[in-house]
Amino acid sequence: PCLSLAQAICSQHAPRDHTLQHNTCAWQMEAVGYLGVSGGQEPMTGRGEVLSFHNRLCTGAACLVHRAHEDGTWVPPQGLAEVLEISGPPSACWELQLQVRFNVMPKGEVYCGFEVRDGPLRLGGFTRIMVRTILAFVQSLAKQHGADIRYTLGDEKKGKRPHVSVPVTAFLRMFRSVDPVALPIMHPEKQGTWHWSQGSWVPIKRTPNLFDTCHYFTLVFNAANIDWHVWKLVGIPAIGSMDLSTFLGAQSLHSVVYDEGADDHSESPKDGGNRRVFVEVEFVPPHARCTVDVPDKEQSAGSSSGTTQRSSQGMQDESCCTKSLVGHSTKPMRLIRRLMFSVACLA
Repeated sequence: PCLSLAQAICSQHAPRDHTLQHNTCAWQMEAVGYLGVSGGQEPMTGRGEVLSFHNRLCTGAACLVHRAHEDGTWVPPQGLAEVLEISGPPSACWELQLQVRFNVMPKGEVYCGFEVRDGPLRLGGFTRIMVRTILAFVQSLAKQHGADIRYTLGDEKKGKRPHVSVPVTAFLRMFRSVDPVALPIMHPEKQGTWHWSQGSWVPIKRTPNLFDTCHYFTLVFNAANIDWHVWKLVGIPAIGSMDLSTFLGAQSLHSVVYDEGADDHSESPKDGGNRRVFVEVEFVPPHARCTVDVPDKEQSAGSSSGTTQRSSQGMQDESCCTKSLVGHSTKPMRLIRRLMFSVACLA
């Protein structure tokens, strides 16, 4: 009944109060993103729910942990919030852990990137030139440390999507296990690669041929300066915060894990070249979000929501969504964070 009531309100495009409602069966929270699963998408609220996925290329699970909302609608349990402290200082605003077992052997480098799909970035002429200069400089520095950062602003070649990507081997933390392990992983060390052995995480060397089809690999990435809930860059020196729509307009931001091993374009998006996308998470702006029912007395931070699935057709239909009332305003990875600062300052 609670979900039906929420859908009825949404269908009338009525603004929604952000305050979590104490219904008899559930809280209502907003999905800041969606995990691509077979037949559609599963909502991710950032409260640490663990969502499983399976496709032809890989099998696994995802867990998104977001820090407390500025409007006070949700504060993560103490144990869950601690995962955001591991990579600090500064503390991460959010952390996404992707646990993947490859069904097919990755070919070459495996990348993780962000991209938009409906149009170019909203950059002025001068800003665009400066951003290109900064990106080229960061790319050259990353190559000196063995990382291949790729980027495009979307206007270099007709139909090319704006994106930036980096090899997952440049991530600060990576975990390997024979069997699935509980998410989120709370191992306290800030940097390295570990294998689960006899009840503990044992450090191992991160080799170029680390990936295989026999183990589960947990990839960890986060950011201290992107707040998905309020859809802003935050903590920017001399600026404070800036709305992501300044760059993206009304577009969503897609995070993809992929390699370049496709034999033809049938496995790739329209302009994806020879990409094979293993996992995709779509982060959506406030106007495109839907509410999700959350158990009223949730005992575990890692329990699955299991209430709403957005179908492939529903991805394009915003009739069930409302405009949100926002309350308030390894070295290669650090380079990307600094780049975000620079781009925001230039804009």
